[in-house]
Amino acid sequence: MKRLFSNLKVLVVFCLFFALLCGCATKIKYPSQKRIVKSGAGTKAWKSKRPGSKIISGPVRYAKMTQHSSELAARRLAASSQDMRSWRKLGPQIRKSIEYIQRNPSGGFALKRKELRLTWGQLRRSLEDLERLLPRLDKNPELLGRYFVWYELQSGAEMTGYYTPVIDASLTKTGPYKYPVYRVPPDLRKARPGQTHPWSEQLRKAYRVENGKILPYHSRRAIDINKVLAGRGLEVAWLKDPVDLFYMHVQGGGVLRLPDGRYRTAVFSGTNGLSFSGLGSIMYRKGVLPKSQLSREKIKRYLLNNPGRMWELMAENKSYIFFKITRGQPLGAIGKPLMSKVSLATDPKLIPLGSIVSFRTDIYPEKGRPSRRVNGVGLAQDTGKAIRGARLDYYIGTGNQFKYAAHHLKTKVPVYLLVSRSALRR
Repeated sequence: MKRLFSNLKVLVVFCLFFALLCGCATKIKYPSQKRIVKSGAGTKAWKSKRPGSKIISGPVRYAKMTQHSSELAARRLAASSQDMRSWRKLGPQIRKSIEYIQRNPSGGFALKRKELRLTWGQLRRSLEDLERLLPRLDKNPELLGRYFVWYELQSGAEMTGYYTPVIDASLTKTGPYKYPVYRVPPDLRKARPGQTHPWSEQLRKAYRVENGKILPYHSRRAIDINKVLAGRGLEVAWLKDPVDLFYMHVQGGGVLRLPDGRYRTAVFSGTNGLSFSGLGSIMYRKGVLPKSQLSREKIKRYLLNNPGRMWELMAENKSYIFFKITRGQPLGAIGKPLMSKVSLATDPKLIPLGSIVSFRTDIYPEKGRPSRRVNGVGLAQDTGKAIRGARLDYYIGTGNQFKYAAHHLKTKVPVYLLVSRSALRR
């Protein structure tokens, strides 16, 4: 009995010692999967306000909204904010996106991201469903939330504006019309689909062969300053304002007003494949103008007042665009005319061409007038060299009356990618 009691004492002492040891053990705190950053802290990640006045950072990604949230968002939509009397007006433009998508394999991926994958067939089905729904949206816009899944771009997107300028031009070199618009040169070559080369990706986009050597195609400096294309019969039109010509390259096209009052359209036809640099960033980087003076009007005024520096500064943008002259309307990347207040230029890797996009922004129609709220449905129908990542370029319209609105649109906006529920069930 004494031996049993002694063994019990040893067991109790051992248990007490083990409990004390565990209580003194260091507790390991595992970090939260969400990175919380202070407001105003520098980070390459996006920042989005959440309940509790905290800011959660993370990569650009899509998140599926609930049906209830989608319907609430859809109720804010207004066709009138996009200068349409009815949502039915979207029908012909939707059909243009469908015609573009039909050129792609139905089962191929239009969007291939970790959090969201969509095929061309699903985008087409979404457009067809939207087209059928249009007659009912005027009275019940919330149907767009009921029949479509809304994927919110968590980072939002920077929205800028663009328009098709009307530029004075001539089809022949005469008087003040002395700055050439070039067509695609015959020596500009492009790699065939699937073709590989032992040189850089840049050269695979456009190159030339000279004395048996493969070289990058001519830069803006070589074309504008060294005149390497002059006298080869490549001129399709002539402008009298060199800065207007530069910005026509940036816009990717323009409407030309001829001396006799007729109009022609300069349509994007090709590029030299070299890197694009914005004129504002060039002038800021070189200390020519401060940030507060980088509006397009002030940039143009400086260049025209300083012709000695004008060509050198513009040549810093190596990219060069070639055009063809037509009688039709300006075309987007889908090969179809754009629609004012509806068409969007996007980065296809994030928002594929043919996508349905909802957004909310404010535009300033004219100087001195108040802003105008747009709760809209847009169609991704264009692209641009400067449009990369979470960025939208909103097409304001054709004509110089849209210049102010386009140049004064630069803001962060909420963005939603809309996919029909029936398309997701396929």
